[in-house]
Parts: sequence; C-alpha cells; structure tokens
Amino acid sequence: MPRYGKIVVVRRNGIDGMVYPLNSTSCLIGRRLGCDIRLRLPWVSTEQCKIDINENKEAVLTNLSTVNPTQLNGAGFEQPVALKHGDVLTIIDRSFRFEYPLESTPKKRRSRSPKDETLQQVAEVELLHKQPSGAKSLDAS
Repeated sequence: MPRYGKIVVVRRNGIDGMVYPLNSTSCLIGRRLGCDIRLRLPWVSTEQCKIDINENKEAVLTNLSTVNPTQLNGAGFEQPVALKHGDVLTIIDRSFRFEYPLESTPKKRRSRSPKDETLQQVAEVELLHKQPSGAKSLDAS
C-alpha cells in the first residue's frame, strides 16, 4: 500500500491505467530522465510539476512549467495547491488522478500548543476580572 497516496494514469478512454505509489515525500513529474514519473513527450517540460508531502501529510502540487502549465481539475494555478482525494492533474493531453491511501486522510496539526491555550485562558480570566461591575460576562452559559 502506498505510504502517502498514489497517482493513477487516466487513459484517454477514461479507464484507469498504470498506478504510481507515492512512497517518498516528493514526486517529480516531467521529461527528464531522473523524474519519478517520466513523460516522453517533447512538449512536456524537463521538470513539469512536483508533488510534495508536507508536515500534515497533505500532498501539495507545484507547477514548474511556464511554457505548458500543469492544470488541476481543468484549471490553471500559479501558487502551490493542496491536493484533495480524486483531484485530476493534466499535463498537455495526459491526465492523472491523485488518491490518498484509504486508511488515512490528512489531519491538520493543532495551530496552538497547550502552553498557548493556557495563556489564552489566563488572558480571558484577567479580562473578566477587569470588567466594570455592570458589564456582562463573556461566558455564554
């Protein structure tokens, strides 16, 4: 089972073709010999696009070609984009579907550490104590 997901070739007739497992945190797609997925078409850039797995285990697609830009779900994009399960990448006339592994979907990391949450709670308590006697409490209960 692929560790981070897989890239499925979508044939021109719509049937799934070859499957490329994503077992490392980076996958380079292009014409160059050293690419992880190599497309031997003269109009594909030597380095067309790249999929990186970030610290949240999200797959992020970056377009590397200005001549024939990679499309995502039929549209162009300029900035790196987090991929969703089932997203379709198109390079010239070749399509690929990205799939996360069945047993996992990316989970966002906590944006704040427990220490930050404690400090926030202390600040809220201090705010409550500073209110004038006629002011309403922040507590909704």
